[in-house]
Amino acid sequence: MRIASRHMPKYIRKKAGRALWMYLAILFAAFLYCVVSAPVVTLVFALLLYGAFLMARRSTKQVEEQLRCLVREREGESICEFARAFDARQVDAWIIRAVYEQLQINLDHVHPAFPVRASDRLKEDLHLDDDDLDIDVAQEVEQRTGRSLESSSSNPYFGKVKTVRDLVMFFQAQPKCRNPGYAVRG
Repeated sequence: MRIASRHMPKYIRKKAGRALWMYLAILFAAFLYCVVSAPVVTLVFALLLYGAFLMARRSTKQVEEQLRCLVREREGESICEFARAFDARQVDAWIIRAVYEQLQINLDHVHPAFPVRASDRLKEDLHLDDDDLDIDVAQEVEQRTGRSLESSSSNPYFGKVKTVRDLVMFFQAQPKCRNPGYAVRG
């Protein structure tokens, strides 16, 4: 019997390990060393870094405003409209839901229930970069759906994922995992 996608397990984020905390401690110690040994150079570097931060913040605000405009245009849309963009007999409902929800999680800084459309371009419309997609979204969808990312280079959508629809179809073309740590359904 097939389990409904609304009963699909949520993504379980791994906790930061000791290696990350050690790395941060070493980075902080190196910063303190620079402050003591070369305070003028450190001050100039800190000012340059602060300027770069302000420019990045301004750019981020512009992107967030563009995304908020999309939210206003799509008021009232939900996963139902998103799912209707796919043939339910051809595309796994778990993949549709996982892609939709994981993209929403990546966009929750703009709106908690961002109305994603299948036609949205990942980079141009949703402003997601390759790292967001490869490191976050793909890993999360893989864990939730039980689809393996191994041998993805043989996938017909490999290197061609431009829209949300392409991302769904990419996972549809991936084989199911045989690893018991992944989502299992009947």
